[in-house]
Amino acid sequence: MDSWIRIAHRGASGIAPENTLAAFNKAIEIGVDAVELDLHGTADGEIVVIHDSSLDRTTDMCGLINQNSLAAIKQADAGAWFHSQFKGETIPTLEETLVSIAGKTIAVLEIKDSSITQAVVKKVIDMSLLERVVIISFNISDLHTVRAIEPRIPTGWLIGSNNEHTDPIQLCQKLCSLGSSLLNVNHLLISEEFADEVRKRGISLWTWTVDDIDRMLFMQDIGVQGITSNHPEYFHKF
Repeated sequence: MDSWIRIAHRGASGIAPENTLAAFNKAIEIGVDAVELDLHGTADGEIVVIHDSSLDRTTDMCGLINQNSLAAIKQADAGAWFHSQFKGETIPTLEETLVSIAGKTIAVLEIKDSSITQAVVKKVIDMSLLERVVIISFNISDLHTVRAIEPRIPTGWLIGSNNEHTDPIQLCQKLCSLGSSLLNVNHLLISEEFADEVRKRGISLWTWTVDDIDRMLFMQDIGVQGITSNHPEYFHKF
């Protein structure tokens, strides 16, 4: 079979608490090509790894990320909600995460808060990790910002059902105007025809979030180059 990129969604989030070092390390143990993670900014200008804009869903605390200091956020337990064995797992900073994983796999950084885009790029530059990261966002302005500051950092445009356009040709044209070459598309929007149109235009096509093995195989068969899953352990079943 053709080679493809195995991407762990928020780490191995099907078997460990999402967006924690435990989930990232588990994904690396399993064996992946990249780890995807989500970024928000704190009240005191730090960058932390968490999907939601609040602490409510994945910790034992409540409150908005951008209204709490890093010190306060570090008090939150980000593991016990998932399983008692992960009690005491904390919300990692971007720097802590990159130190932990960047030497072992590619870090796919999803910017959830546009106000931190410049700071994310600066952190990647300061840590000399241009070759170890990909930055993705649903927000085109974030990708413009990344490319304006450091065009050597690969960027990818996230596409879901809420995007204005799902026509593959239009998406490719828009992406090329950005100077980017990666579409990361909700798997429910991808058909064989969609994948073919994207591939014909020299664009890399990734998909999210696929947790069914038959669907993974279909994505692979139609030429999707990167598959994102909460269960990277499934990648080794085929």
